[in-house]
Formats: sequence, structure tokens, C-alpha cells
Amino acid sequence: MPDQSQSAGQQLDASYPAPPDYYALFTDANITRLASTDTDTALDDAELKFLVPPAPPLSGSYAGFGRLWQVQDRLPTLAEQNIPQLYSEGPIDRITELKRLNHSILFEFLDLVDVLIKDPSQFGARTERIRDIFVNAHHLINEYRSHQAKETLKLMLQQQIDAKRESTRTTLEKCKELELEVERLRQEAATVDIHTRVPAAVDGTQAKDETPGSVDPSAISATGLEAILEAVQAIQ
Repeated sequence: MPDQSQSAGQQLDASYPAPPDYYALFTDANITRLASTDTDTALDDAELKFLVPPAPPLSGSYAGFGRLWQVQDRLPTLAEQNIPQLYSEGPIDRITELKRLNHSILFEFLDLVDVLIKDPSQFGARTERIRDIFVNAHHLINEYRSHQAKETLKLMLQQQIDAKRESTRTTLEKCKELELEVERLRQEAATVDIHTRVPAAVDGTQAKDETPGSVDPSAISATGLEAILEAVQAIQ
């Protein structure tokens, strides 16, 4: 790949960097040539080599927007941040260490107050010491982030499962209520049918709705229909 460190350095120095010098090589003709040329041949070409994208980094760090980023997303160590580590290496009790660092912050703050009273010119070392303690405590807390993410995801999934189970339970209860209400209406309709049949008139005319099983809709209780509508709306 071409060495573009000088061009990249020029871009990082400017607040509003200009496009790189090789942007003019991205012409339609070069893009067409690149499409019909293999990678090895393109890298040997004076112009096409700038059109071949670099391979993605697999390890280490890379520069972007004026900062260094780790390829593997991980928590950098205190040594990589040039911060002295104030707790021992290896397996530790993080809760105990955090309490110890918290006590150290209080003691260092009292020392800082004493220094500011007696010799204010010596405050720099104390503030640096307090800063290192805070960074160490913050680093220990950040080591819990992966565990926190897993537990948060488990909690979210459990909440979704509980919500769906509750919704299913409510739906089943409403369905049961609807079945009971429909059965009650059937019994009511059968009772109304028996009592609303009108015998033949004296003049020999046939009574209306004399067909077996006919029911006068106005005779059915409206309360039962309203109960069904309310149950359906509750399910929705």
C-alpha cells in the first residue's frame, strides 16, 4: 500500500483539512480500470494503487478524527494510560479496593487542605495524587461494565417475557368471560323465544314470527350485549 503518513499528518494539523492529494485520481476511467484489474496488478499501478482500499486492521490501534482507537474494543490498562496502579496485580476484591481508595481520597483531601494553609505552592503534587486515586477507582468500576451489560440484557429479556405472559393471561381470562357471557345470552334467547310466541289471532290471522326458533331482537337484554362489547374492548 502507498505510504500516506505525510498526507495524513498534514490533514491532522489543520482545523478544516483539505481533501488528500490523490482524490483527483478517483475518475470514472480509473474506477473502470480498477474493476477489470486484479489487486496485485492495481497495487503496481501508479494511479490505481490509491484506489485500492487498505485491509481492515486486526490488532493494535488506528488513528481517526485526531485520536487513537483500539481495534479490539477493550478497556485499556492503567499502564497504557500512563497512570500508576494503586492496587495489587492479579485477582483482587474490588469492593475492598474501592473502599480503600475512597478512604485514601479523604486523607489526601485533608492533606491538600493542610498544604494549602501552610505552603500553597506545593498543592500540585497533592492534586496529582488525588487525580491518580480517582482514575484507579474509575478503572475498577469500568471493569464491571461487561458484567453490567449482561445483567441489564437479562433483566430486559425477563421483563419482556413477564409482560407477554401477563398479556396472555389477561387475554385468556377475557376469552373465558366471553364464553360465559355468550352461553348466558344463548340461555336468555331460548327463554325469550318461549315466552314471546304469540298464538293465532281470533280472526284467524297468523301471528308474526311463529316460526320455531324465531326471537324478537328487542326482547333480548341489552346488558348482555354491552358486556360482550366491553370484554372485547378490554382484550384490544
